Amino acid sequence: MFPADRLRDWTQEVFQKIGVSRDDAVLLTDSLIEANLRGVDTHGITRMLCVYVERIRKGVMSAKSNLVVVREKASTALIDCRNSIGQVGAARAMELAIEKARPPGVAFTAVSHSNHFGASAYWAMKALPQGMIGFSSTNAPAAAAPTGGSTAMFGTNPFAIAIPADRELPVVLDLATTVVARGRIVLHAKQNKPLEPGWAFDERGVPTTDPHTAMKGLLAPIGGYKGYGIMLAVDFLCGLLTGSNYGTHFPGFLADNMTEPTDVGSVFAAINVESFMDLPEFTAAVDKALQEIKTSTRAEGVKRIYIPGEIEFEMKADRLAHGIPIPEAVINDFVALGRELGIPFPQA
Repeated sequence: MFPADRLRDWTQEVFQKIGVSRDDAVLLTDSLIEANLRGVDTHGITRMLCVYVERIRKGVMSAKSNLVVVREKASTALIDCRNSIGQVGAARAMELAIEKARPPGVAFTAVSHSNHFGASAYWAMKALPQGMIGFSSTNAPAAAAPTGGSTAMFGTNPFAIAIPADRELPVVLDLATTVVARGRIVLHAKQNKPLEPGWAFDERGVPTTDPHTAMKGLLAPIGGYKGYGIMLAVDFLCGLLTGSNYGTHFPGFLADNMTEPTDVGSVFAAINVESFMDLPEFTAAVDKALQEIKTSTRAEGVKRIYIPGEIEFEMKADRLAHGIPIPEAVINDFVALGRELGIPFPQA
């Protein structure tokens, strides 16, 4: 187990060493460490750090931020990220959404020509301290086929919604539109661990539990044809609406494409609760509804009914207390990277 603070300090040093500004390195690191703390290791340093570093060092992703607002109205904005770090564009877009949602009540922003922005929930949750409901979504390189097809046409295309509560924990729904994120397959392949049935298909569309076969095949959509429909909607909102890549037009997966910018599109929204009812009235109602759900009759053998995000909040508390686990294969990568950059990886 590794203390979060040590990992945070080391990761910030790594990003600054390869040319990322201090402020951007702090933001980028925080998004990744928060993912690890919440148990979303597929979007933490565990999977993304070495990939980001290699892309920046090879000039595929810009270390320097170069954001330009190209379209803006009272409650909307489109930011051209010009291949800047995805988290930097996402932060500005979510800040704008929150600012713009104050007078009219709702705001919708988007980024174009961006990069992987980490865990979607990280951005939706930015609205919570402001008494707002947050939303974020992004598209990604194709990894899943449309219903009835065997050609990858859509990415994992995640979305997240964060809803404030009062005494209860906020509701935080963050999900890929595939059964698991591709990063989960990557981590299983790195450790030679078999996949759970129903996660993936081979290149012919036949179910597989072999992570290496799945890396060359397809991810399974959530809910069959319904997941396919949501994938399509997210891709059109994030890719087509922003003028970014979509579907099969991406130049490959992050770890496999070290020659061309990804050109991701993402969308963000903030809903000011006060535009609909007083915030205390709303959060009290959310508390009441959550209690009704959690105390409803459980199925046989079930000890507890969870609310979306609850497991992640509890995981964060545990990992802050006991540390973040990192697979041995990933530790070896970090040790090698630290040696190369002259920044020794901390001890467990």
